[in-house]
Amino acid sequence: MDQTERRAFLDQLETWHQEDEFQKIIDAVEALPKDEQDYSVIGLMARAYENKAGYGETEPLEHAIELLQSTAKEGVQDPNWHFRMGYALYYLDREAEAIPYFQTVLNLISDDPDTQEFWSDAREFLEKCVNDAQSKVSPERYTEEELNAVEAHINKFFGNYDNVFHELYSPDIHVDICVIKPTPERNYYTLVTMGAGAHRMNVPKEIQNEKLDRAEMMICLPPDWKIGDSQEDWYWPLRWLKIMARLPGKEESWLGWGHTVSNPGEVPFADNTQLCGIMLLSPGEFAKGADSCTLPDGDIVRFYQLIPLYREEMDYKLHTSANALLHRFQSSGEGIELTPMRPDRPNACMDNTKEFYLKREDIRPILTNWRGVEGCLATDRILVDGQKVGFCYREKPTPDNVNWDSGWRFTAGDEDKDYMDDAKNSGVYHLNTICNYDQDILPLLHAPYGAAFRRDENGVFHLVPPKRGSKDIHNQPDKQ
Repeated sequence: MDQTERRAFLDQLETWHQEDEFQKIIDAVEALPKDEQDYSVIGLMARAYENKAGYGETEPLEHAIELLQSTAKEGVQDPNWHFRMGYALYYLDREAEAIPYFQTVLNLISDDPDTQEFWSDAREFLEKCVNDAQSKVSPERYTEEELNAVEAHINKFFGNYDNVFHELYSPDIHVDICVIKPTPERNYYTLVTMGAGAHRMNVPKEIQNEKLDRAEMMICLPPDWKIGDSQEDWYWPLRWLKIMARLPGKEESWLGWGHTVSNPGEVPFADNTQLCGIMLLSPGEFAKGADSCTLPDGDIVRFYQLIPLYREEMDYKLHTSANALLHRFQSSGEGIELTPMRPDRPNACMDNTKEFYLKREDIRPILTNWRGVEGCLATDRILVDGQKVGFCYREKPTPDNVNWDSGWRFTAGDEDKDYMDDAKNSGVYHLNTICNYDQDILPLLHAPYGAAFRRDENGVFHLVPPKRGSKDIHNQPDKQ
């Protein structure tokens, strides 16, 4: 149809809508050729299905949701699309799922005379959803005594807060965000969750006695950050505080120091940054004791700082360790400051462009009984070319590296001196990563400092005796 015919068609649909002739709208849209069933008319047909639904009738509402989901990409910035999704979910008694859609409507439009009625309708539905959902769900919460202890801890170590972003709806845990304003001593915002630690995370059995099952999250933002702005360029750090706070309960897992989480699809968090992952660290710029709050019963709530990472830094950390990445931050030029978070900070691993033989998703947890530090050195003959370990040795780490360096060095055994002298041909990696490349090294890893092993032509490792007159540390592999 041409533009005149299309306008007349849309006017007819609107007339039928005013006359409650919803089936006529559905029939007319379904009769259109598929290539003329565009975003606008599909949205009107979804609205007709919603209005057609009688009391207790679910099929029209479910069909409306299917139609809307088919145009989800086009509807991201359309308040009408979000309102229709929320409407259908609400009348399907799925109030908790409807809440973010009505909240998005309020974020996309303003409460001004032109949109006041629409805004008021969305707000009314949002309040209904919140009230109905809360009547069905009892989220995990601190006891009054626990909450007082956590509040006192935040005030003591992070600063007094006079603003709190309260949750309207809490499906699992009640997570508020305390906002500590910049001060002369700490010229940045500090945002701290309050409520996440009410949930006990599912930590592995072997560390259950270490009291790591309760945690709150925090992040530090520049003093000019637009706190409270709902645009994603400014809101994503708050969104990720809530994501990380809820992730352990949602996945029945746990989060702790050095853990990393990627943004789905490894896409940047927002248009103003290329950061796309999160690593958890202890609060680095605060007084000793800021990382742990002791509750009245002696239980402990840990506090972890969110450190946003670039994709290259995520890859580097996975192949090495959190400590190795921290060392990289400290040794990059004049050092890279992580507090406060800056969306355009330098990338510590911009030169980390190697095409590894194994992809990140292929790395499995093989080294499960290792209790020591996890960093090691390995050459590209293994990590890039995919060769097996031919020669390995363990040297005693320097005092500056004992917190990450296991002392292990892995080579394919065929590297010459020029290759070994070029630092670009090797890197710092996680022992578990090397085990994924060659599981034959597993029985060797508990060998003492000074041990060295060479693989023979049959693939069997043999202990290499130290050279006469040498110390108990092998500095480089012997050449055959």
